[in-house]
Amino acid sequence: MFGAIVALAIAAASGAFAPRAGAQGSASEGPDPMAFLDHVTNAKLLAANDLVPSLVDCSIPPVNAAASVGKVIDAPPTRVFDQLYYLGMNSVASWAIVTSAGIIQIDSLDNPEEAERIIIGGYKKLGLDPTQMKYLILTHGHNDHFGGAKYLQDTYHPHILMSAVDWEMVAKLPAPKPGDKFGPAPQRDMDITDGQKLTLGNTTITFYVTPGHTPGTVSMLLPVTDSGRPHLLSFWGGSAIPRALGPSGQVGRMDAGILAYKQSFEHFFKLGEDAGADGYIANHPYRDLTFVDGKNDKLTKNAARKPGDPSPFIERGTYIRYMMISMECIEAQEGWVRAGKPQTQTSSGNQGGER
Repeated sequence: MFGAIVALAIAAASGAFAPRAGAQGSASEGPDPMAFLDHVTNAKLLAANDLVPSLVDCSIPPVNAAASVGKVIDAPPTRVFDQLYYLGMNSVASWAIVTSAGIIQIDSLDNPEEAERIIIGGYKKLGLDPTQMKYLILTHGHNDHFGGAKYLQDTYHPHILMSAVDWEMVAKLPAPKPGDKFGPAPQRDMDITDGQKLTLGNTTITFYVTPGHTPGTVSMLLPVTDSGRPHLLSFWGGSAIPRALGPSGQVGRMDAGILAYKQSFEHFFKLGEDAGADGYIANHPYRDLTFVDGKNDKLTKNAARKPGDPSPFIERGTYIRYMMISMECIEAQEGWVRAGKPQTQTSSGNQGGER
């Protein structure tokens, strides 16, 4: 993809890559219909021992990554960087960015109860003032990310931002029924456009509209500091690769297809490289290992840090491997679909979709 990136990724892997898909078979035999499995092999090499959870996107046929979360538990509200705080569970994430002029909240969990208990409760435990929430960014229009937004909108009145096309998707959803897990959609407020910058106080976030997981998923580059040292985080806004090459899905669960997802991911990866990203976070904590079980995850490692220790969220080689694993899994899923979705040894009986 990019020569320097690939070289770094290969150096980080524990062996040589398998041949690229399509390279197998002689001219007389034609291409190997199972060549997409080479991408799975490459992803496994990149994952080594520390990034194995990222291989969930290489399961063929696709699986529901969220199903790997057993008992859902709350994470301890945690200051991760000088201005970035984690407020979520082991299933879905929310993040708070504290600036010199107020707070930017990213995503709102499943429903009002979680938003009040985990986000606002976390603010209070951390000494943050929820009335200073000025903006609420919704990475995409799935209800496990916007389910608590209306409660926050009605109670604390932040401006709410999401891409226009995902606002339109959300508007078609029926109102939730009493007892439903997910909360109602917020009232439409501000649209996010590609390349838009949001500045609040001393912090500027750059947004990119990256169609794929939904028609208008938003990813971002987020500057942070760790004990005053600057870093740049890459935040891919919607994981889980679509199941078809082109757009598919139903009301509230539309996607833009594998080909759009692939194009968006390649573009965003390049943007991060050009900007000097050296770490990453996600909106599902089992993907970036922010919080898993409180025993072997980044929040635990962060809590155990001694003065001068590096942040467990920052390591450029790990960031590059994480992104390259995603690229290999996208290639694998595309190849599997183009091959007619043959049965493979990596098949799983669970073919549900991730929210």
